[in-house]
Amino acid sequence: MMKKYLVWLLAAVLVATIIWILQGSDEQREILERLEQIRALAEVDEQETSLTRVSRAKQISSLFTPQTHYDLTTLELGVTVLTTRDELAQRIVAGRSKLQSLQLELLAPVVLVDGDHATVSLTGTAVGATPHGEGQFMDVHRVEIELVRTDGDWLVSGGRHIRDERAAFSK
Repeated sequence: MMKKYLVWLLAAVLVATIIWILQGSDEQREILERLEQIRALAEVDEQETSLTRVSRAKQISSLFTPQTHYDLTTLELGVTVLTTRDELAQRIVAGRSKLQSLQLELLAPVVLVDGDHATVSLTGTAVGATPHGEGQFMDVHRVEIELVRTDGDWLVSGGRHIRDERAAFSK
C-alpha cells in the first residue's frame, strides 16, 4: 500500500515538474518571438522613404516600455535613459536614415525568467551599408536585454552591452 502512494506521489511530482518546465518554455518562446519581431522590423533592405522609416520606428518603439535604459559603458558611451517611446522612435529614425542596408542576427540566446522580469543574453551580428558608397560594416556584440511583462505582454525595458566580440578576437 505504501509503495502505491509513493508511485502516485512521484507521478504527481513528475507531472508538476513537466508543467513547470513547459510554462517556462512558453514564456521563453514568447520572449524570443518578441526579440525576433524587433529584429525583423529593425532590418533595412533598401533605402527607405521617410514615411517608412517613421512607421518602422513607431512599430519598434511600441515593443519597448515607455522608459528604457541602456548601459553602454563597455563601449565608453555611458548609460542612456530614454524617458518616452517618442524619444526612442526619434533615435531609431535618425539611425535608420544613415543606413542603406542592415541585416541582423540573434545568436545563442539564453533566456532567464524571474516572474515578470526576464533577461536574455545573446550575441548579435549586424551587417550593413551606408548610403552613397560610404562603406560597409560588420559588428558582433555580446549583449544582455532586459524585458518586463506588462499587461501580459513582454516589452523590452533596456539593455547592457557586454563586449565587442570582433575586438575580443582581434586582440
